[in-house]
Amino acid sequence: MSASQAAAAIRPASEHERLRQRRVLRYALGATLATTIALAINWQLSFLAAVLSLGYLAAPVRLPWRTGIGLVVIVGIASLAGVVVGRLLIPYPLVFLPFLALLLLRIFYALQGGLSPLVVIWLLIALLVIPLLTMQSPDVAIVVAGGLFVDSIATVLIVWLTWGLLPDPPVKQAASAPAAPAAAAPAAAAPVATAQSPTPTEKFQRALTITLIVMPVVILFYTLQMTGGILIMVMIALLSIQPGFAQSFKAGAALIVANAIGGVGAIIYYEVLVMVPEFFFLIMLIFLAALFFGAGIFSDKPKAGLYKTGFSTMLLLICSTTTSTDEADAEAYVRVIQIMLAVIYVVVAFGFIDRWRRRREV
Repeated sequence: MSASQAAAAIRPASEHERLRQRRVLRYALGATLATTIALAINWQLSFLAAVLSLGYLAAPVRLPWRTGIGLVVIVGIASLAGVVVGRLLIPYPLVFLPFLALLLLRIFYALQGGLSPLVVIWLLIALLVIPLLTMQSPDVAIVVAGGLFVDSIATVLIVWLTWGLLPDPPVKQAASAPAAPAAAAPAAAAPVATAQSPTPTEKFQRALTITLIVMPVVILFYTLQMTGGILIMVMIALLSIQPGFAQSFKAGAALIVANAIGGVGAIIYYEVLVMVPEFFFLIMLIFLAALFFGAGIFSDKPKAGLYKTGFSTMLLLICSTTTSTDEADAEAYVRVIQIMLAVIYVVVAFGFIDRWRRRREV
């Protein structure tokens, strides 16, 4: 092999590695920037912008202008709908709960048809959280609705700013390089794409399965007005839109392990932070953690999506507890337990439904 041929063989690999390093750095920078803003604002829901921006930062392409503006519009409409539905239908549970079930079924069906999982996440948060908070206080529900709308704007701006600061390097191999895993929910990975598009019947069955898993928890929370454990309900809804991870014991176990790693990472983070309780040190820890998980996310490993799940869980725990209580370390343990309960419920529920269907087919 001549020197020119050897150089040609080495060049694509080096350019691919250069692209991967740029994406890891961009992911870490965006996560750190979003977390810094969320913690500086110190509002309970400001962490959503940080956590939900991770999905867009992990995408192999820049968030288009039209898509970003469309996301903000959708979140605004969904937040307004949550307020209206809560005020009009909450006093009538026999009307509200069936209506919410049909609404969720329609959203999950659209997800099977190609609706972005990130859009679905925003819709679920708005339509599940806001009506529940209306039972506690209509004024609080309105504040949360406005906060979700602002969070969506902040998410889009953070992603655009980060991509502007660190765009992909201009190399020919960038277009053909292996893409990072598709963006998804915090504490979960995107649904696994299939070679053949599902039929309308299959899409309806999948949407119905997710609805059957989510609605019992929603009914329980609304009946008992359990606003204190709202994270469990939201996490179950978000995790349930990833059926590929919950339809087998192996995949479900991987999901549990990934979230457990994120929980352990958050606990270690707080224990280290206790030794140096400085804001700058806090941000540096986030940046280092994002670099570590980002290297796994943008690797060619089959389980790269689990790194995304782990870091999403870790950042969710860090931001939600730090912005909500002075006893953040103790609250982190509670949140870890809540998330693990949600993960176990989703895995068991999918496993139960899958076994029931197999028995019917025999």
